[in-house]
Amino acid sequence: MRHTIRVAATFAALLLAATSAQAQVTLRYGGTTPPLTMDPHSTNDFVTAGLIRNTYDSLVGHANDMSLEPGIATAWRSQAPDTWRFTIRQGVTFHDGTPMTAEDVAFSIMRQRESPLYRSLYGGIREARVVDATTVDVVSAAPDPILPRKMVRLFVMSKAWATKNGVEKVPDLGAQGTEAFSLRNANGTGAMRLASHEPGTRTVFEKNAGYWGRFEGNVERAIYTPVASAPTRVAAILSRELDLISDVPLQDIERIKGTNGYHVVQAPQQLIMLLEMDGTRDVALDAWDKAGQPLKTNPLKDVRVRRAFAHAVDANLIVDRVMRGQAKVVGTAAAPGLGGYQPDLDVRWPTDVARARALLAEAGYPDGFAIQLNCPLERYVNTDEICRATASLLARIGVEVRVKGSPWPEFARMLVNGPNSSFHLIGAAGNSGDSQDTFISIMATRGKEPGWGATNWAMWSNAEFDTVAKELTQTFDEARRTELYRRALTIGKDQVHAVYLHQPLLTWGMRTAVTMPPRADAAIILKDVVIRP
Repeated sequence: MRHTIRVAATFAALLLAATSAQAQVTLRYGGTTPPLTMDPHSTNDFVTAGLIRNTYDSLVGHANDMSLEPGIATAWRSQAPDTWRFTIRQGVTFHDGTPMTAEDVAFSIMRQRESPLYRSLYGGIREARVVDATTVDVVSAAPDPILPRKMVRLFVMSKAWATKNGVEKVPDLGAQGTEAFSLRNANGTGAMRLASHEPGTRTVFEKNAGYWGRFEGNVERAIYTPVASAPTRVAAILSRELDLISDVPLQDIERIKGTNGYHVVQAPQQLIMLLEMDGTRDVALDAWDKAGQPLKTNPLKDVRVRRAFAHAVDANLIVDRVMRGQAKVVGTAAAPGLGGYQPDLDVRWPTDVARARALLAEAGYPDGFAIQLNCPLERYVNTDEICRATASLLARIGVEVRVKGSPWPEFARMLVNGPNSSFHLIGAAGNSGDSQDTFISIMATRGKEPGWGATNWAMWSNAEFDTVAKELTQTFDEARRTELYRRALTIGKDQVHAVYLHQPLLTWGMRTAVTMPPRADAAIILKDVVIRP
């Protein structure tokens, strides 16, 4: 109890110090995890990208309903099968006062292309060519029918600023040693400039008076504070220490709704929750026989074992009891709202314990085995409970699951620096909002093509799937694209690329004085937030 009081007191003092000297309209908001960096090209996790989107503009804009809109590029068109031409907005300045140019756009494209976690999106780009002051051509190694959609995650950075500060190349997020300048500093063209960033503690934004676009809201200053503890996060908003929180604990939704002066906003999230299983190692990590001896095999490499897991883990039960109905069960690697989603294929494997036991026996594990399930704590809604429910459900077929929970930064490093996991829970989706990117980044064989499998942490591999995905990336014909989406989703399900669980609802709690448009990418766009007196 003393520890809880001490944490709350420290948290309150931090907020007071951050806001006492400010008279502007200030939004104090909190989420589950801190941003991993302020470098817009270093990581593609949702929390970091959502915060960065306030400071850095993307080449193609992403409206609050996830539709495409002009961003730094005012228009785009296919110039040739392998070339898209982007018209660059004029009169835009970086936060340091320097003009943004077509050279900056070309530099940013090529810099982000080299980021390990963005190679699935941009690894196929061969060249970003400045045609003139208002035009940049992006040339790919092969035709790319959805390249403009991918550019919603292409953030424009100043070439001169990056060069001056020694970050011409994307710093390695997992590297030890000297801290990169772009970890704590930023120089974008967005509606908010970065005032300060204290890693793991707080991030402060201030309104960019020279912003090229429109402000729909009235926020002049915003302070983001990561609050991993769900009870502390709820207490912070109900005590008015915060104005808005993301990831409202499911058990507290009705409590916040029923409290005078507060309301809740929800939206389907642009991702699905998966249990990923090691698809290629000959010996699984952290797996044992029933006598406690390390396995000399990888059970998860056998599709029969993966199917057994899929039949044993009751996703409907998890949604009803763990998620309290605040999610939609999914049956494929796509969900409503994602490009390429096929509703008639979205039917989950039936829960069948007897069938699961039989499949394990066929695969040579009649008595089951033991394995570690790596679980990202606080990053997604009720992850600890989902992992413990998974352990209970798999115990019914003789699989002993040892849950290991890790804070998100530690969990992310485990994957990025390996991946060093054979079984884990994670939320996943293509960055552009199109299933094609899910296929290439999360499901395609790692390294088979440039950028393929960049976030395929399960190292799943299927030759037929790769062939279908390759054709999809080069096909403009919509009818043929639909056929390819359907085939890829079917292969992923039949071969159990992962155990698909659900598409969660995003839930924000806020004072009734605060109005915020909900977005499926979880971003809080500060220029659109209104705080009434």
